[in-house]
Amino acid sequence: MYNTLSLVISLVALGLSGFLTLRQLRQARSTSHMTMLLEVALYNIRDRDFQSDQHYVLTRLAQEHAPVVGMDALPEPVRTMTRNVAFSYEYIGAMVALGMVDSGLALSVFHFRVRQVWTALEPYVRAEREIRHAPFLPFFEHLYLVSCANPTAHFLRSLNLRNTDGYSPDL
Repeated sequence: MYNTLSLVISLVALGLSGFLTLRQLRQARSTSHMTMLLEVALYNIRDRDFQSDQHYVLTRLAQEHAPVVGMDALPEPVRTMTRNVAFSYEYIGAMVALGMVDSGLALSVFHFRVRQVWTALEPYVRAEREIRHAPFLPFFEHLYLVSCANPTAHFLRSLNLRNTDGYSPDL
């Protein structure tokens, strides 16, 4: 009887210990996700050069350069500007696709811009793929598709966000 009671107590303690360990691992992973995403957001996306490059991609790239040349054949400094923007989103997409960052967390920060920038760069990406006969920016495209699968209104509701126009997540 004493041995059975000791065994039961040991098994309960082992189970509780395992449960608490898994919980700590999840919390550590969540903190790691936030840290990686914030690093990209604060050091890359908020960077003055990045903002300038992104503005160029969104407002002038298509007017000044035909997409048929792809991205790598663009003249400098346009090539560097375009790659700066594209690869920043590629890295975010890679973190999402590889499970390093939760897609909901990434999209809560980059939802709108991912769609805008992909739309501006897609013709250049497709041309670059044709030129290379190889994949190019697959993680960025994946992030774009994940964003499209989550319409903005539904996405904001899922985050329970409110706004001054009267949006309520309860609607």
